[in-house]
Amino acid sequence: MPAISQAFRCFDEVARRGSVRKASATLHLTAAAVNQQILNLEAQVGLPLFDRLPRGMQLTAAGEIVLAAVRRSQRDFDNALAQVEDLQALRRGHVSVGVSHATAEYLVPQVIAAMHGRYPDISFSVRAGIGEELLRGVAQGEIDVAYCLRRTPPAGVEEMRSWPLPLGVVMAPDHPLRTRPRLLRLRDCLAYPLILMAPDMELRSMLERLDGGALGQTRPLVETSSVPMARRLVARSAALGFMVPDNVAEDVAAGRLVWRALHDAGAQLHSCAYQRTGYAMAAAMEMFLAELERAADELKARFETGVSWSLGDLAV
Repeated sequence: MPAISQAFRCFDEVARRGSVRKASATLHLTAAAVNQQILNLEAQVGLPLFDRLPRGMQLTAAGEIVLAAVRRSQRDFDNALAQVEDLQALRRGHVSVGVSHATAEYLVPQVIAAMHGRYPDISFSVRAGIGEELLRGVAQGEIDVAYCLRRTPPAGVEEMRSWPLPLGVVMAPDHPLRTRPRLLRLRDCLAYPLILMAPDMELRSMLERLDGGALGQTRPLVETSSVPMARRLVARSAALGFMVPDNVAEDVAAGRLVWRALHDAGAQLHSCAYQRTGYAMAAAMEMFLAELERAADELKARFETGVSWSLGDLAV
């Protein structure tokens, strides 16, 4: 990194080497030029910064104080330059990410729109798919980061960040479970028709682990790999579905569906970001993940507020 000033550079090097001659050789300057920089700095401070001894230059008490300030200033200057470089990278950066279908439908468009408003030259490649496919894409170098439900990553891929993600039951606005005052668990839902994700879907596998596998004793009304189909069927019937907030955010906001958290052990899931082991993340990707985290936290807060309001309203 460049020095914040020539005087500071000379002063620091003389302090390190204990000699004007050795410092001048390192700095590729004449000894007279280095000595003049030290004299100029001492004139500004008003006190000697070095004791000139036969064995070399030794810092005075004033010199120790000034040296600490110089090195702090240099670190601050280096950090500022690094931030400027990051801003330059953001202006021309690229984000290559893989996300679940639900995240691609709702959260990612928000994140891209927010980033585009500030950094219009950043480009995006977004692959939507199931978690296993996305992690294979990371391992093979096809995408830089995958964002999906937590799982054991393949060799060469590591989890880097995680966000809590509640699993809940979805119903039509007039469904009788909507006004049930106590916390809901999976067993409260099994007496109603169920619209379930297909057996190979992640949401289904998560659900089947709840309540000792009680779900396996029921026969669903419909099984589908289409989240949009499941939402429409639930909205038009007395059936229940099981989804995370990403799946139903727009329908809940529009009043077409109601979502309530499940309180079974294991119903608190996690979305995670995965990258190749040792991957040096670009500034644009760091910004993308920060914006994604902000959007996910905002969505989670809205759902938590909505559930709390419903329970409080019933209590009143």
